This record gives sequence, structure tokens and C-alpha cells, in this order.
Amino acid sequence: MPLSVKAREFAEAVRKTREFMELKQALADIDGKPGLKKTVEEFKRKQMETFTMNQPGSKAAELTEEFKRLSGIAEVMRYMAAGKKFNDMMLGTFKMINDYIELELKSR
Repeated sequence: MPLSVKAREFAEAVRKTREFMELKQALADIDGKPGLKKTVEEFKRKQMETFTMNQPGSKAAELTEEFKRLSGIAEVMRYMAAGKKFNDMMLGTFKMINDYIELELKSR
């Protein structure tokens, strides 16, 4: 069976997880408030720019203040918590895949 088929099956399995469903709902809650959606998107853009340009020191304080302000909004906190749970689940899954591959590479 082609790997692309297995990848699609994997994506389907991910979409059925509690973590994915919670993240999707949290995002829908933010999307339902256009002003909040714009604010969150802008924060994420600034965050990406800061860390991909290797200038965390210059903008870190500004991002920290903005994060504190955003963290007072219940929908944003649910979204961030759901995102963390989802990322942790995916990281654990990728670790398992890597471990299986490592075992196979070491077997004779």
C-alpha cells in the first residue's frame, strides 16, 4: 500500500482524536469573533517573525506583554491550551514513529 494512503489514514485518525476536536472547537470560538481572530492572527504572525528572524531579544518584551493581555481572554486561553495538548499528542506520536523506525534500523 502506498505511503500516501497510510498518510491519509493517519490524518483521519488524528482528526478523530479528542485533542484535534478540542483545538478545532477552540479555533471556531475565536473565528466567531472577527476582532479577536484578527488580534490572535497578528500575534501569531509577530511571534513567527520574531523567532524566524533570530531577533527574540528585541521583540520578546513586546510579545510577552501582548501575550499577557491575550491570556486574559478565555477563548484565547482555551485555544492555547488546546494547541499545547494537540502539539504534545503529535510530538508523542512522532516519537513513537521514530522509535519504531530506529528499532527496525537496528534489527538484523
